[in-house]
Amino acid sequence: MKQPKLLILGGALLSGACGMAAAQSTVSMYGIVDVGITHIDNLPGGAKTYMRSGSKDGNRLGFQGSEDLGGGLKAIFKLEAGFNTDDGTSGQAGSLFNRAAFLGLSDKKLGTLTLGRQYSAYFDAVNPLGPVPVVTGAAGDHPGDIDGFDITIRSNNAIKYTSPTWRGFTASAMVAAGEQAGHAGSGGEHSASIKYEGGGWRHALAYQVLKNGPNQTNWDTAASTSFSKSAVNAGYLSASDVQYIAAATRYQQSNWSLGGSFSNVQYHANAASLFRDTATFNTGALLATWQTGSPWLLGAGFTYTRANRANGISDNANYRQFSLQQAYWLSKRTAIYILEATQRARGQTLGANGVSVIDANATVGVSQSGSVASDRNQMLLGIGLRHSF
Repeated sequence: MKQPKLLILGGALLSGACGMAAAQSTVSMYGIVDVGITHIDNLPGGAKTYMRSGSKDGNRLGFQGSEDLGGGLKAIFKLEAGFNTDDGTSGQAGSLFNRAAFLGLSDKKLGTLTLGRQYSAYFDAVNPLGPVPVVTGAAGDHPGDIDGFDITIRSNNAIKYTSPTWRGFTASAMVAAGEQAGHAGSGGEHSASIKYEGGGWRHALAYQVLKNGPNQTNWDTAASTSFSKSAVNAGYLSASDVQYIAAATRYQQSNWSLGGSFSNVQYHANAASLFRDTATFNTGALLATWQTGSPWLLGAGFTYTRANRANGISDNANYRQFSLQQAYWLSKRTAIYILEATQRARGQTLGANGVSVIDANATVGVSQSGSVASDRNQMLLGIGLRHSF
C-alpha cells in the first residue's frame, strides 16, 4: 500500500513542478492579414487596378516567447514570416522567417542582447515615429523609402544591444557581419540610436551605415542587410556604402497627434562605383492623426525629398508627396481602410546604369517601387481590410 501512495505523491509533485516550469515560460503566436484593391495611374501602359497584399500593414505570422531564468533574467526569441495574401507566397523567396529570427537574453538592470536576423537600432527608433503607423504602406512611405523609415531594412548575422529605460531614455546599438570569406568588413551594417518617451512626447535620434559587398555593381545580394531599391536610388546602388542620419518627434494628446522628421542619406562612391560623387538625399516630413468621436481614425502626411547637385546633374531631383488614410475600426483588431496619395517629381537623377542623366519620375511610397510613373506625376487610391490576431 505504501508503494502506490508514494508513486501517487511523487506523480503529483512532478506534475506540480512541471506546471511551475510551464508557468515560467510563455510562447505566443500573432499575425496580421491585410488585403486590398489598389488603383494607380500614369504608368507607361496606362492606369492599373489590382489586388494588393499588405497595403496598410505588411502581412506576417510570428511566434515569440520568453523563459524566466530567475533574478530578473529572461531568455527571449522571435520568429516572424512575411507572406502575400493575394497569392499565398512568401514575402521573400527562399526565406522562411524573412522578417525576424533571433534569440537573446533580457535583464531588467543590464538590458537586452539579441542575435540573429533583426531590425536595426536605427529602425527601432525612427519607424514608430514615421509614416507607417499614420499613413501606412502603399500611400504613406517616404518616396522609395529612401531613408529606411519603413520595414524594408533587415539585417542578417546581427548582434543588438538595447539598454534599460532610464528616466524615459533608451539607447541601442547593433552590428551585422557580412560573413564573406576574404572580404572582412564587406556587406555588413552598424547602427545606433537613442530615444525618449515622456509627457506625451516621443523623440528619436538614429544613425546607420550599410556596407556593400565585393560584388558592388548593383548592390551585392550577399550583403547582410536588405533595403529598398526604387527609381529614386536606382542610379546609386553601386555605392561603397550608404549612411543614414535621422531625427524624429511626435506629440500625442488624447485623440490627436502631430509629428515630424528629418533625414540625411548619403550614397558614397569608390573606384568600383558607376557614379563618382556622393549622392545625398534630404527628406523632411510632417504627420498628423485624429481619432474622431466615431470609430474613424484619420491620418495625413506630407513628405519632401531633395537630392543634391552631383554626378553631372545641375537640376537636382526632388519629390513632393501628400498622403491620407481613413480607417474605420470595426473592432480593436479589424479595420476597413482607405488610402490616397499624390506625388510630383521634378529635376533629374541618374538612370539604373549609374551614368545616364534622366528625368526624375514619380513613384509613390516604397510598396509601389516597381510602378514608376511615365512622367512626373502619380496618384494612388486603395481600399482594403486588415485583421490582426
